[in-house]
Amino acid sequence: MRTLALDVDGVLLDSERNGAGHWTNELGRRYGITREQLRRAFFIPFWGDVVNGRMALEPALAQSLSIIGTSASVDQVIECWFEADFVVIDAAVDLAHRAAATGVHVVLATNQEHRRARFLCGRLGQLFLIRDVVYSADLGVQKHECVFFDLASERLNVNHMRSDVVFVDDLELNVQAATDAGWTAILATPEKNWIRQVGQLLDLPATDL
Repeated sequence: MRTLALDVDGVLLDSERNGAGHWTNELGRRYGITREQLRRAFFIPFWGDVVNGRMALEPALAQSLSIIGTSASVDQVIECWFEADFVVIDAAVDLAHRAAATGVHVVLATNQEHRRARFLCGRLGQLFLIRDVVYSADLGVQKHECVFFDLASERLNVNHMRSDVVFVDDLELNVQAATDAGWTAILATPEKNWIRQVGQLLDLPATDL
C-alpha cells in the first residue's frame, strides 16, 4: 500500500498565513505578547522538552506566561496559537485529498507536542482522510534524526517497503534524514512544484498545478 507522509507547518499550513505574518502577530494583537517575549520565555527554555514529549505544554506555557507577566491564560494563548496558525495551503490539501481518494494512506509526519497534534489531526481530518499521525512528542525524537523515521516505519508497518513512502517536508535536514532512513523524500518549496512531483510518484490524476 502506497503511503504519503506530510509535514504540517510549511507544507499543509501556511506559516505566513496568506500574508498576515506569523501567528504571534495575532497573539500580540489580542494580548500584547510579542514574538520575542514568547521566544525568550517559552521556546528557548522549554520547547525542546515539550516537542520531544518530556514535558507537557500547559505547565511549560504557564511558567512562561508568568515570566512575561501577562493576564492571558494558558488556554487563551493555546487557542490563539492553534486557531491563528491554522491557515491551509489549498493546493497541498487538495493533493492530500486526491491521494486519499485513490487509496493512498495519507499520514502526518510532524514535530509537534501532544495537544496540537490532536488538534491538527481533528481539523485536517475534516479535509482529508488521515490514516495515522507520527509526531515527535509521541516518538521522543524529532525529524532531523534518522531514528524518527525508523520508529515511524515501525509504527506505520512499512519497514519492508520504506521506499514506497513518499515524504514531504519544507526543511532540507528533515528530507535528508528521511532519505537516509530509506523513505522517498521531497523538499517542499514555495513554488509548489513538489505537488506535481508527488502526484507523479503516486500516479495521481494530473491537475492544472
